[in-house]
Amino acid sequence: MIALTVFVLVAALAVPIMRTQANKPVVVSIDPPIGEPGGLLLIEGKHFGPQRGEGRVEFDGAAPTASSYISWTDGRIELRVPLYAESSLVHVITETGRSNARMFMSRALLPSAPSGAGSRALGPSIESLSTDSGSIGSLVSIKGLNFGTNRGDSEVLFTWVGASAMQMTNDEAGRGYVSPQDSSGEYESWSDKELRVRVPDGAVTGGIAVSTAKGTSPVRYFQVSDTPGTKTYSGRRTYALSTFVTISRVQSTGQNSLYIWMPFPVKTPSQRGVKALGRTTEPLLPDYRGLSAYRLVDLAPDTLSSLGQDHVVQIFGIETEVKADKIKSPPSPEPRLYEMLVQPDALVPAADPAIVALAKTAAGREKNHYLVARAALETLQATVRYDANAGFESPVKALSASRADSWDMALLYASMLRASGVPALPVAGILVDDSRRAWRHAWTEFYIYGFGWIPVDPVLASGGNVGNFLPPFADRSRYFGNLDDRHIAFSRGLASVDRIT
Repeated sequence: MIALTVFVLVAALAVPIMRTQANKPVVVSIDPPIGEPGGLLLIEGKHFGPQRGEGRVEFDGAAPTASSYISWTDGRIELRVPLYAESSLVHVITETGRSNARMFMSRALLPSAPSGAGSRALGPSIESLSTDSGSIGSLVSIKGLNFGTNRGDSEVLFTWVGASAMQMTNDEAGRGYVSPQDSSGEYESWSDKELRVRVPDGAVTGGIAVSTAKGTSPVRYFQVSDTPGTKTYSGRRTYALSTFVTISRVQSTGQNSLYIWMPFPVKTPSQRGVKALGRTTEPLLPDYRGLSAYRLVDLAPDTLSSLGQDHVVQIFGIETEVKADKIKSPPSPEPRLYEMLVQPDALVPAADPAIVALAKTAAGREKNHYLVARAALETLQATVRYDANAGFESPVKALSASRADSWDMALLYASMLRASGVPALPVAGILVDDSRRAWRHAWTEFYIYGFGWIPVDPVLASGGNVGNFLPPFADRSRYFGNLDDRHIAFSRGLASVDRIT
């Protein structure tokens, strides 16, 4: 028996509403993207208007004083960065609308080099990058010193900024940075003098740094480019989660041991600040591929035993706007996740003939992975209905019966995508409502090179109801490509662990 208690500590939701208008202002660039509050900022673009009038520049929704503006023309604005703009999304607002956003980051918020005697010799340092810019999923080689011969718990940090993120130097919750994912093969190689990594999902223009047990390197500027659309992390909810496992009907004699793996909220660009608050038993392994390993010793017959763990996690909503015609195929050699996550595995039966046939019917001649994903969802919705009580032994049997619970819906959708060559992962977790009640649930993510992971909830998108949960998105079609901040993921894809003896 697995039970879950949820406490919502802080709730905040901000969903931007976009309106398309003729001659809406467009920001092409800001210079510098990393600077000092109080310094000069140059914004270039179009449709700003010949003079400022009622126009304004906003830093995370707050406009500077009138005296901050130095010049304003239709294609160029020069102003002083307000002192409060430590790390901000910059928009230009005119009577014709609101521009796209560009990121400004205060230099003070970037990771600092290790200090103190000997730090220059011991801490990691970056000498060069193979490129100063790249798209999500592209390969970056980092040359330098003192990275360590093995990665261990070391990380490469890329700038990340959510719409409501709090930025702090060396924030242990990682709210200002995002790192490549081991599970997706984004760390390609690691040595003391050279690293090869893929630009991770959630990275934005800002900096790259290397963090090891000996400190964090000075930051090198890196621009994330050629993104076929926008992804916004909006709102922020903080959840305290209590999970426990109860073991009953034990039959044992003599000395015995029982090993149990327990998941906790996964760390992703939209799930941040994951931290263990307490455990009823000290784990053998506190964090191994997103799992904690426990050992129970000498269980007595016919007694109840339990394990419990408490975690806190911040959840951001995800809003995407994808320009399908701007999507490019990955270069050769492809990122490893194209090898890992288009193949069938123990969870995702992507090679099953019935699933392959359904995927081919859905995709037709379409090659664009984003459009293939949309077509696959529409075909799945027309073929299989959601039934919370279905509970089949496999997604293949659920497909044969034309009904599936949320887990099999997620597996079927991921299988169809993989069968079409689209990297995809099933996600298992919970939904939490305003009354702090939780429901077990599953959804899917698929990957677009240059953009990153895109969430899809096949059940909610089809109009299905999960218990008494009231989806925040009234338009259920928004659950293709977007996700609210009530979804908490405990696992993404298949986690392979070794047998403990």
